[in-house]
Amino acid sequence: MTTKGILGRILLFLILSALIPGICAAAGSTYLSGTPDLSAVINGTNDFAPGSEQTLVIHVRNTGIDEIKIVQPGSGASGESPSTARMVTLTLLSGDAPVLVKTGTQMVGDIASGRSVFSPFSVKVLDDARGGTYHLPLLVNYTSLVSEALIGEGSVTFQYATRTEQIDLPFNVKDEVMIAVDEITAPDLNAGGDGYITLTLRNTGTLWGNNTIARTFHEEGSPILPLDGRVYVGDFPPGGIATARFKVAVDEKAGPEQYPLVVAVEYQDASNATRLSPEVSIGIPVVGKAQFSVIGTPVWMYRGDKKTIEVGYENTGPITAYSAQARISAADPFDANDGTSFLGDLAPGDTAVARYTIGVDKAATVKEYGLDTEIRYRDSLDANRISDPMSVKIEVRERGGLTRVLYNPVLMSIIIALLIGCGYFFFVHRKKKPQSPEE
Repeated sequence: MTTKGILGRILLFLILSALIPGICAAAGSTYLSGTPDLSAVINGTNDFAPGSEQTLVIHVRNTGIDEIKIVQPGSGASGESPSTARMVTLTLLSGDAPVLVKTGTQMVGDIASGRSVFSPFSVKVLDDARGGTYHLPLLVNYTSLVSEALIGEGSVTFQYATRTEQIDLPFNVKDEVMIAVDEITAPDLNAGGDGYITLTLRNTGTLWGNNTIARTFHEEGSPILPLDGRVYVGDFPPGGIATARFKVAVDEKAGPEQYPLVVAVEYQDASNATRLSPEVSIGIPVVGKAQFSVIGTPVWMYRGDKKTIEVGYENTGPITAYSAQARISAADPFDANDGTSFLGDLAPGDTAVARYTIGVDKAATVKEYGLDTEIRYRDSLDANRISDPMSVKIEVRERGGLTRVLYNPVLMSIIIALLIGCGYFFFVHRKKKPQSPEE
């Protein structure tokens, strides 16, 4: 302390000493000065990663000083220090920081001069938090003694005041590479097949990523399974754009909707440490499953018949079938000399006609049968695919009238035998008939 400061304090003390009789007679105050002086900091580490959940321990300290205290025996004063903060409550706010404060107002009791308290607050750093220094407002509410006055003989009145102070706590978010998926392209991604997805990634973080690798991960319950989940994209500066193409497989049970896929980037920071960005879940559109149906007029055949039938097919699914071939499976009582027919390329909504040469047993039961049929084709990745089984309805009929007789081998055998017998009888009868005498 300087000489000038010491002289000033001595002068103040002399002036107050001269005023003591008047003060004691009028008010009976024991403290002539002093207020709480509160400060706060985050205890321990103050460097947090985006997406993390943390417990912040707030350290609050009272450095208030009662500079002058006058002891007046018999004055009725309490001796309570005006620098003590009483009934202190702490409320932590997010302010401009990208955090979610999960803990409400905390009661920490009284904080006397020179004392400290510690209070925990649970916070969640937002997933898209950008690196930098922010400030968390801490509202400190307390009550303190303002004055105490002697009224009459042995009676003292105390005056308290309630104050709220705001203390801004520095809060640091780590610099990281963070990604946003600006565009998703997944043409003809269908159930039961493989396909490619192209993602446009943007670095929304504040850190430069070196030797960056875009990665995809399977999300539990999703029918989309990464087959090639690592694509090198190189340097990835803040605000930079990168495009990555991944191969995926889609479960055959997937429907026409969006399914989740997890995306992140692996990179090296300035110290060559390998780090992984916060993961992002995106929706990948699946167009559904390739579907075909049998169309056209019903097919019928007579028992024992063999003919070329025409079966129509329509692509009722969402994808194009390339180099499609229809196949029919002939089961008893049918047989097929050639059970395949080339259809060509079938875009969604296209139709084509297949021709099969089918025979039916002459002993077949007269009724409607169903023959299994399927379509083999190539998808957009030139992979061989097979449609779900379909059914071709074929009605077996009985021939009627003369046609029935002509095509019935038993009846035809009888008729032929009768004709032969009649011919033989006629021939023999003509030979044995006596000739009449000539006149």
